[in-house]
Amino acid sequence: MKLKRSWLAGLIGLVVVTLFSLTTLGGPEEANSQLKPAPTVPAARQIEVGMHIKNIYNLSLKDKTFSADGWFWLKWPESIQQLIEADQIPTTELVELVNQVESYDAQLEPDSNEPQRLEGGRYLQLFRFSSKFYDDQQNLRQFPFETLELPINLEVRPSQFSMGAQGVVLVPKLRVGELQGDSVTLNGYSIQGATSSSTIHTYTTAFGEEGVANAGDYSMATFEISYRTNGWAAFYRFVLPWLAVMVILLLAPNLEGNLNDLRLAIPSTALLTLVFLQEGAHADLPALDYLTFLDKLYLFGYVVATAEFWLFVWGTNLISRAAEAEHVQVMQRINRVDLIYQLTTIAGGLTILLLGRGGS
Repeated sequence: MKLKRSWLAGLIGLVVVTLFSLTTLGGPEEANSQLKPAPTVPAARQIEVGMHIKNIYNLSLKDKTFSADGWFWLKWPESIQQLIEADQIPTTELVELVNQVESYDAQLEPDSNEPQRLEGGRYLQLFRFSSKFYDDQQNLRQFPFETLELPINLEVRPSQFSMGAQGVVLVPKLRVGELQGDSVTLNGYSIQGATSSSTIHTYTTAFGEEGVANAGDYSMATFEISYRTNGWAAFYRFVLPWLAVMVILLLAPNLEGNLNDLRLAIPSTALLTLVFLQEGAHADLPALDYLTFLDKLYLFGYVVATAEFWLFVWGTNLISRAAEAEHVQVMQRINRVDLIYQLTTIAGGLTILLLGRGGS
């Protein structure tokens, strides 16, 4: 009896520790220390910026990239125009797309050779862009129910506009629905919304300038569209196969304790199936340094399959060592332990499903 209690305590303790670990692993991402809020500056030092993204395509979770086409425009006052003319700054070099990659294949074309002068003394320049962008803040902790924010970052380019010089700040101005074009939908995702923000990008270098405070600080405007995976599609594709294997593991103890060969084959087969399913689910994901929600489900499945194999080995040894007259009593004992295992597995599975995304 003492051996039985210690064995059960060890099994339940293993499941409890696993549940605690899986529901708490993976804290929130730390804020980017190189970004800080944009200061309030006079209108004479502001460049108003807007954007319309026509297409988003070629999303790659593995490479953390996506492609986008569209337009953006800049509006600035006479004071900045005088600085542009005095320093002979080309309009194509006023800002840059700082998170673009593979620039050899990118396009950035001004709509006109010279900026258009508007009423009130301001200037307008429209640009057409097409490029591949890098999503540095991609967070897949809730995969396969993740939310993606696909950003396009515009940053003032000339050193004359840094916060160590003139301190020119980009100010996003968008009307409702203006950022989203007609081809920004992605298969398997639904659009959650679109946002814009203004920050100061603090580089860890002054780019060779000496004795100039904040020479490595540049204003940046971020435009992003948020996407959310389709819940039912993600469930059918990723969670349902895991759930099917877990149901088989849950029902396996219902086999009579004397069916030793069949009972021992089920958890080992289920363990291999879980490994292959997890590998297939990770085929389109990058190497991650944290657990996704789906990883937590599979790790729990590994523990359950291993514990079940351990349980069946114990039951097989127990019944093989018992005398013929004690077989009925021994099988009843095995069935009681199997029931405890099943109830623990059900409780653990529900805990993972309900709380496993809490640390995302």
